[in-house]
Amino acid sequence: MKKTWIIGVGLVLALFIAACEQSGSGFEDMGDEVTLAEEEVANLKAAEATESDIASARFGGHMLSQGMLIGGSHLFFGKAFPNCATVSVDSDEFPKTITIEYTNGCSGRMGMGKSGTITIHMTDTILNADAIYTVSENLSMGHREISKTSTVTNEGLNDDDNWVLSFESLSTTSFERAGEDFTIVRVFSGEREWLTGFETPEVDDDTFLKTGSGTITVNEVQTFSKVITEPLLIDRSCRYPLSGIVEITRDDEIMTIDYGTGECDNIALVIKDGESEEIELDSGQFSLGFQRHNRHMKQNKGWW
Repeated sequence: MKKTWIIGVGLVLALFIAACEQSGSGFEDMGDEVTLAEEEVANLKAAEATESDIASARFGGHMLSQGMLIGGSHLFFGKAFPNCATVSVDSDEFPKTITIEYTNGCSGRMGMGKSGTITIHMTDTILNADAIYTVSENLSMGHREISKTSTVTNEGLNDDDNWVLSFESLSTTSFERAGEDFTIVRVFSGEREWLTGFETPEVDDDTFLKTGSGTITVNEVQTFSKVITEPLLIDRSCRYPLSGIVEITRDDEIMTIDYGTGECDNIALVIKDGESEEIELDSGQFSLGFQRHNRHMKQNKGWW
């Protein structure tokens, strides 16, 4: 019999979300000329806005398999799980499917409004090696429509006694800017090495290293290669990646996005054609003074 819980985590969470909404963004105010660096920063923020919810719900599914409902749902999805989301679990036993439904304007940890549905099919508790969960996302986030499927496998503990999850994903992001339609398809695979927080529902204690590579295709015309050359260090007590470098290439051109060396700050450095520009991670925009003329990800040469 299907069980449904409405997630309510109290006034503290409501105030936290309100603060995020005031400081966060759905990237609505980006300029007319869309650069790939800005779109990649926006995509990382949007992905993290849902992946932290998925991690909490995944853990909740593990706990619910043991019939441990005493104490309230917040114990199973964490205090930072959005109180505007509805979660349903179709079984007490594995395999099971968890469904997260967001109402219009539902905002969570990253302060990004969203609506739509995420489904998570779990073969086993994620705390067991070889467990697999598949995720389908159909969401509206700001002016973006996002469709994504991913498969995540627990590879077990590595030599450092850290849990490693491998993943493969395919996502399509669609939006319109200044009368121009964009459809961006991303194919990506890699690993997350969990440093802390893997065995709790909370997100604030989550830290992991993310590696991987794949492709980015814009409007079925331009295709870029993407690789994380230095692992992204994600600490979910911070809104931003702490460190790591992403390299994006096409033909003989290279662009890098450098997230820093460990500080929790709002800035990444983008380097292309011998120039460097600071990009703000909250707004997803280059800092004031960025010259946008002939800087567009659909052009063949130059700054994307």
